[in-house]
Amino acid sequence: MSQPEVTVIFNPRAGGNKQRFLSEILQHAGIKVELLQTTHPGHARELARKVRAHKRLFVAGGDGSLNEALNGLLDAQIEGHEVPPLGIIPLGTANVLAVEVGLDIRAKAIAEYINNPGQVWVRPGLVNGRAFFLMVGMGADADTVANVSIRLKRLIGKGAYVLEGLRNIVFPHHRDFEVNIGRENYRVAGVVATHAKHYGGAFVLSPNASLTDNSLDVVLMPGSGFLALARYAIALTLNRLYAQTDVSVVRTERLTITSHCGPAPLQIDGESAGKLPCEISLSPYPVRLMVPPAYADQCGGRETENRDAQSAPLLQIAAD
Repeated sequence: MSQPEVTVIFNPRAGGNKQRFLSEILQHAGIKVELLQTTHPGHARELARKVRAHKRLFVAGGDGSLNEALNGLLDAQIEGHEVPPLGIIPLGTANVLAVEVGLDIRAKAIAEYINNPGQVWVRPGLVNGRAFFLMVGMGADADTVANVSIRLKRLIGKGAYVLEGLRNIVFPHHRDFEVNIGRENYRVAGVVATHAKHYGGAFVLSPNASLTDNSLDVVLMPGSGFLALARYAIALTLNRLYAQTDVSVVRTERLTITSHCGPAPLQIDGESAGKLPCEISLSPYPVRLMVPPAYADQCGGRETENRDAQSAPLLQIAAD
């Protein structure tokens, strides 16, 4: 039986210079790949849109590069094309999606996963028409992402986010958002709508969230100012943010968020992406995500349903 064709989209700037590590991974995998290197922001989206369904597509980069490729696959589906399964070669700063699916980041383990992946269906989130795998956030986390030094990020990786996050805690911005979920309205200073348990790496944001769920967990944080932000930050590092007495977690398929404090940034999958207001929902176009077999088994087995069976009810849900 012949090996499926493999295309790798490589972001050479993700997490520093990782070309040598990528070469080591592919050498362990022992396969020939079509390597497509990105040259500018948005390029991964352009490249992914052109990859057809008979291939396996892996993105060698960070969560931002994966987000671009995801949007490229949705572009292709909107144009009427079948799309390939999408996989992860984690070379970024936080690699939250890799953490979420339990992918070991050693070269041999990644190579084994490339050769023997499981597959799960994921219904991506959408915010103002842009898709996301993981989350969209507003408040202190979006301020941190919007203002982090790119130069410092290249030098010290996650440490750049920690430093900028501390600065935002000590000198907080005034944030006042209104979140509408069904008939309920919430007034908060911070909100994250997440499809994933993890945040910023291995920190647990919402323990019941799952990529394969047809819903998002909305984490609502009403507290503002130094003391509240410091408490939230400490709770997050202890994996207990969701358990704070003033924090609510609401599960939904659709929500809208408006700002009462003027233009406020939002972050999508760890990248700064525009400003409020926004509408968040789930995409009617599911994608196949290649994951370690253990994660696929945990989610109910490897690709047990075909695309047609998966797509029809999702389109019904989205239309309701």
